[in-house]
Amino acid sequence: MCTYYKMKIRDQSGYTLLEGILHLAIFMLFAQVLAGTMWWLTKTETAVTDTTEIEWALFIQYVDSFITDLESIRVNDTNSGIIIKKNHINYKVEHYKDLIRKQKNWEGHEQMLLNVNSLFVELEGNVLRLKVNFVNDIEKEQVFYVTYHTE
Repeated sequence: MCTYYKMKIRDQSGYTLLEGILHLAIFMLFAQVLAGTMWWLTKTETAVTDTTEIEWALFIQYVDSFITDLESIRVNDTNSGIIIKKNHINYKVEHYKDLIRKQKNWEGHEQMLLNVNSLFVELEGNVLRLKVNFVNDIEKEQVFYVTYHTE
């Protein structure tokens, strides 16, 4: 085997066309693997750093705990919010500019969900449906069961 390398060193003819094509094919294979890996990393980074899913989950949890044991609930005229009466206090949850806010007795401004493009609310019996379009074109929908206060 050592004699083969000695002969190879003495041979100064350079690369053959076949060796060049083989090296180019291997380089192209590695380039494709690298490009695919970079694309996958970019997609993963986008999914991991997007806080929309976490904000939506927290909003759903908050709304779910908020709409239990109500005195009354109604959807406003434009279907972009609800008015809730709970413990003799009126709450208004509505789309305002680029967020969903909650007001207590039509005062204050508590931010519930940010970066919202639109909100659609629908109430059928005890079923409340919320549809939210975010600024980044993500659309979310959630259905809630509303419970009323009984004495």
